[in-house]
Amino acid sequence: WIDAQMQLPEMSYLDSSIMVWDHFVQAYFDEWGQVVIEGNEDIFPASFYWRMAWWHNAIHGEDLLRQKVALALSELLVVSEDSRLNRDAFGLASYYDLLYTHAFGNYRDLIEGVTYHPAMGYYLSSIINQPTNEEENIHPDENYAREIMQLFTIGLYELNLDGSLILDENDMPIETYDNSDIGEFARVFTGLGPAGYWAPWEDYSEEEVVWGAWYNTVPYIDATLPMVMYDDYHEGGEKHLLNGAATYVGATGTEDIYIALDNLFYHQNIAPFVSKHLIMRLVKSNPTPDYIARVASVFNDNGDGVRGDLGAVVKAILLDDEARSCEWIDHHSSGKMREPMIRYLQLLKAFDAHNNSGKMFSVGWIPNDLGQHPMTSPSVFNFFLPSYAPSGPVSDSSLVAPEFQMLNSTLAIKYINMSFDMILGEYYMESVTLASPEEVGYPWWDMGIDNPDDHIDLDFEYENVLAGLDPAALVERLNQLLAGGTMSSVTKQSIIEIIDVGYLEPSERVKMALYFTLISPDYVIQK
Repeated sequence: WIDAQMQLPEMSYLDSSIMVWDHFVQAYFDEWGQVVIEGNEDIFPASFYWRMAWWHNAIHGEDLLRQKVALALSELLVVSEDSRLNRDAFGLASYYDLLYTHAFGNYRDLIEGVTYHPAMGYYLSSIINQPTNEEENIHPDENYAREIMQLFTIGLYELNLDGSLILDENDMPIETYDNSDIGEFARVFTGLGPAGYWAPWEDYSEEEVVWGAWYNTVPYIDATLPMVMYDDYHEGGEKHLLNGAATYVGATGTEDIYIALDNLFYHQNIAPFVSKHLIMRLVKSNPTPDYIARVASVFNDNGDGVRGDLGAVVKAILLDDEARSCEWIDHHSSGKMREPMIRYLQLLKAFDAHNNSGKMFSVGWIPNDLGQHPMTSPSVFNFFLPSYAPSGPVSDSSLVAPEFQMLNSTLAIKYINMSFDMILGEYYMESVTLASPEEVGYPWWDMGIDNPDDHIDLDFEYENVLAGLDPAALVERLNQLLAGGTMSSVTKQSIIEIIDVGYLEPSERVKMALYFTLISPDYVIQK
């Protein structure tokens, strides 16, 4: 199954975003660029279009594994629309395409793509990063230099292959870099600028890039094109890197970056650091050191002498005994909390979300209420820290539960109430969907709202049959489909007793059983 998933054709989030945007805005301008329909103040590519494209691809795509790995990578190599990127759906979609395309590729290629991507360039301020000018008190911006080390490749402290800390003679962790190293890497990442500009109302493709101009940021730059090196604005000279390595005098800016990325890629930390992150996103919050070491060994060498092969790493993660053996299910360290957006997506996929019109899916308030949508984290540190441990039994056991950093009393109750509203109210996604050809030119807020064919439904035909024949079989069906068969006998019996009453119609039994399944700890905690 893994091999077959890796061979499926890729989608494009950028193409989907452009398709959505084109449908909404193409009728608003005549050939002279004049507005021909009033009322559209939303012509810039706001993040609405990126979100719509993401959900369309998530619902319709068959390459589930690539999508899942891309999502995991988006929580490691973070950019967020919680910034001015919320005005650049195309830049967001293009960045996600980078993660998605490289999900089974090589991590060295991925970090190079991330380094040159304008969305990252804007988010961590490496675009138009100026060289040192002591007279004007100008020094290179250090944001990207810091985060590519701390968050994207090697972390703060030296690691063994199994992810454990290497300690010095005083039993203290050894830092992987210091402030001087950040400064040296900051000098490396100078001279990168936009490849060009764009605007929806005029062709700027031939416009000459002006270094340092105020408009060299999103959404004015073409954030779908990799940044380019302007050597006149790159800081020359030797840069001292990690572990005694250095660039060389006379190197171009592109050569400096290549050497610096190699320096990080061949650091001993990168294999356990990246491997542990992917294990925690794909399988469990507390992998054993042996599990990390086995996967990190594959990162270092896929069996054919290739380092950084993410396809081999993902396969090693999913086929490891710690991921596959049922003996681990009841272990106190096993499991992870399902992220809210994954719970929601699983519901839609499990029951074939669809509408009669065949229009593209849209989604708005539900992810907002869940507190999570892809690439909306509040900072570069993701939605949660990998080291987060809620107080009580988890922290007392020296375990972590990162996703619990998103959980508070308000969101916990909101999830329960939202699940009730969705299931009992049959309101699974917003009914504002992609315009059909006859609707092109209408503002998105006026489209599809009153058309019953646009309403998005889930398919409970099989579950309705089970509910009428055997409520226990219905509950077991939901247990297998949603909770992976891990629901306790106590939870199952509780749900059966709630729904096995004569006054409930089969469809009502399904809704109630689904609701209580979704809010059960057995489901929310994935084993």
